[in-house]
Amino acid sequence: MMSRTMKVKIVCAAILSVTVLLMGAFWYFRVYTKTPEYALHSIESALEKQDEALFLRHVQLDTVLNTGYDDFMQGTMDAEFGHSQEASAALEDFSKMLKPAFIVMLKDAVHTRLTTGEWPSADPAEEGTDTENILSRIGVRDLMFREISNLTLHEDTRTAEADIVAHQEEADTDFTFKILLSPSDEGDWQVVSIQNLHEYAALLEQARRLRIESYLKETDAIMARHDQAAKSAQLRLYTVLGAGALGSQATRDMARQIMEQEILADWQERKDELSAVSAPRSVQSLHQLRLKICDLHIAYGQGYAAWMTDKNAATIRSAESSLHQAEVLEAEASFLVQRAKRSFVDKTE
Repeated sequence: MMSRTMKVKIVCAAILSVTVLLMGAFWYFRVYTKTPEYALHSIESALEKQDEALFLRHVQLDTVLNTGYDDFMQGTMDAEFGHSQEASAALEDFSKMLKPAFIVMLKDAVHTRLTTGEWPSADPAEEGTDTENILSRIGVRDLMFREISNLTLHEDTRTAEADIVAHQEEADTDFTFKILLSPSDEGDWQVVSIQNLHEYAALLEQARRLRIESYLKETDAIMARHDQAAKSAQLRLYTVLGAGALGSQATRDMARQIMEQEILADWQERKDELSAVSAPRSVQSLHQLRLKICDLHIAYGQGYAAWMTDKNAATIRSAESSLHQAEVLEAEASFLVQRAKRSFVDKTE
């Protein structure tokens, strides 16, 4: 049988274990849950588990969006236009006008992220395109959490500062967000502001500018090379047509061969090369325009080659319609390119 002394030891050990557990539970629920560290980990957990209530418990969303909008827009304007007082005054009024709608759409986007685990659709064919433009503008889709690298508690002001490191894919670099936290009336620590969104906006604008410059340089080289090839092929086509009679089947066969094997093939190669280039979001319109121009020139080449065989007036009219559309779009594309290049010149002067 167990001795009395052993029984006493077991009871004491059990009491001690329970006491330790109770103290641990007390520390967790009454102390640790009321710390900035707990708040940050709760926010991370809320995003992973799609817990909107937990997220809003530790983030003063209205306050963060209100001050964050002002800082981000100011950073964007400074990066775009420098510190020009004239430009700043005009854009500040415009920014204030957009702010209410901007914040409403951002709150809706955050709600979607917290309830579905995904940001609103990026498909322009679906609803929410305006929201998608905003999300793209602030680069939130391209942020990937890395770590909480630093957490400092300020007892005198009852605030805390945290460094949240995230990778910004569009800029292809890590950025450290400076987060300010303070306790609520209930004692829960909350994120109340992101203190360096001005610098984040400047980083994004600089990265986007460099990507657009790189895109234009790469695609301009593709266009120039194929323009030269197209001119040479067109010259050979004109030479064949000038040397023979259009009514001669031999002349038409030679013209068709040049169109199919040189001009048409070159436009298809041009489209393939342009399609392989990664286009920044801000020049997607230009990129799609260039691909559409390629399609129209391909349609013209196919129609022209078919006309050389069927001699049908409707065939050549349809082909010439495609060529005319291409020329109209080429003028529009040229305007977009020049506007983008002027913006780079203005920012470097």
